[in-house]
Amino acid sequence: MNHPPEEGRRRFEITSEAAVAAVAVGLSLITLTTSAWFALRGSVVVATPPASVFFYRDAGEGAGAVLTAGVDTSLVNSASGNYGDVVTRITMEIDRPGGAPAVFDYTTLVTPVFSERAEQQAEQCPVTGRCVVNDGQFLTIEEPRRTLDVPGGASRSEYIGFVLQSGNCAQKGACDGFSDFASTTRILAASPELTIRFRYQLHSDGEKVATCRLNLERPGLPAGWLADHLERKGWAMLSCQR
Repeated sequence: MNHPPEEGRRRFEITSEAAVAAVAVGLSLITLTTSAWFALRGSVVVATPPASVFFYRDAGEGAGAVLTAGVDTSLVNSASGNYGDVVTRITMEIDRPGGAPAVFDYTTLVTPVFSERAEQQAEQCPVTGRCVVNDGQFLTIEEPRRTLDVPGGASRSEYIGFVLQSGNCAQKGACDGFSDFASTTRILAASPELTIRFRYQLHSDGEKVATCRLNLERPGLPAGWLADHLERKGWAMLSCQR
């Protein structure tokens, strides 16, 4: 009788079962390790740089007018569904040559709409909203500010607005000169490039920053053209540099 081949087969079968068990244990360890990491780390949020920033005249004409800036905020939470987060504060920071940046608080949700029927659409403004029309075609729908949450494994995108006036300054003394529409537009138009940072303070994942750099140089247009454009049209949509 020849027993060695049978014993060899038996050893092979035991080795295969052990390999399958080892793989199962390894996968379990990976799953447990990943879950433990997320439990310790919590949310993992990224603030995506905006594609553009828009500005519009608010609160009517003359001395009472102010300039409001709007941006499409985009936050992505790559953690699992159990680890959401909440944005507790948002600020807009504008660099100024030779001085400290001006910092403004998030004040409103705002939806920009381009329409030839802007005036008629503004008459149907939501009960909880406020509609502003500039140049007969640029409609902005302002709604009360809301706290933004970012669910785990998902993203959050909202248009948010910032009133660029000293009364809405996020840091005492940082917004001197931003007194009304005219003064604010002159400050923004004075530099050939604007660097704007949107800072998001999250409850669990700390501060995230999204930066937009605006090149204000335009061939054939004089320096400071942006102030004149905003005065005439009441709005401007500017693309961030990539």
